[in-house]
Amino acid sequence: MNTEVKLHPSTELLNQFVQGELVTGKSVVVSAHMELCESCSAKAKELQALAVSSWVDPGSALQSDQSSEADYSNMVAGIVKSPQIKSEQIEALVEVDIDILNHSIKLPKVLAKAASQGLKWKKVAGGISEAQLFLDNETLCEFIYMAPGCQVPVHTHQGSESTLVLDGSFEDELGEYKTSDFIIRDAQHNHQPRSEEGCLCFAVLDSPLRFTEGFAKLMNPVNRYKFKKATSRVA
Repeated sequence: MNTEVKLHPSTELLNQFVQGELVTGKSVVVSAHMELCESCSAKAKELQALAVSSWVDPGSALQSDQSSEADYSNMVAGIVKSPQIKSEQIEALVEVDIDILNHSIKLPKVLAKAASQGLKWKKVAGGISEAQLFLDNETLCEFIYMAPGCQVPVHTHQGSESTLVLDGSFEDELGEYKTSDFIIRDAQHNHQPRSEEGCLCFAVLDSPLRFTEGFAKLMNPVNRYKFKKATSRVA
């Protein structure tokens, strides 16, 4: 369990996860982060308790009575502190050999099954390799490996990209990201990820990325085709 995670899904995104409002790809990447992050797992349990409370008694959210608030706080605290939560998180981490790495890593259980059955890696360029998972018809989901010293061409996103760092680290113009960090990039970001030590991530895109500089821009039609092909594989 990584207790030093710096970047997390927003409360809004966690609430969408709890409410079952996310497509499969986004749900998987959020779930994987929660297996690695005790604070987000606890927060999700709290949001779940809030949702259950509103379903049972819709008017309870409007009550201001202090004793009611205390009772509810105790209920949430009991769920969050339950020993069962922690044991589930620990059991969820599974050590898996990934053929593109020279060592085994502990993956969240939600991703470990796919990796253990074998991933079809494709070398892209400049030390970057990808292996896709086909989870729904709205997102492109893939493991991404950046070899030590490599970088991705400068790009932005037409929609959003949710990235979970699984091993190693990378950085861009906005910061450095380490194991278990959860990063979201969208159309307001123009960035160039790079990794000195090497990095394995799991990324979920809800639209094609768009290269914005140099010869890499010639690959944008390929990016659109890749996204379209990936999202047409799941019925």
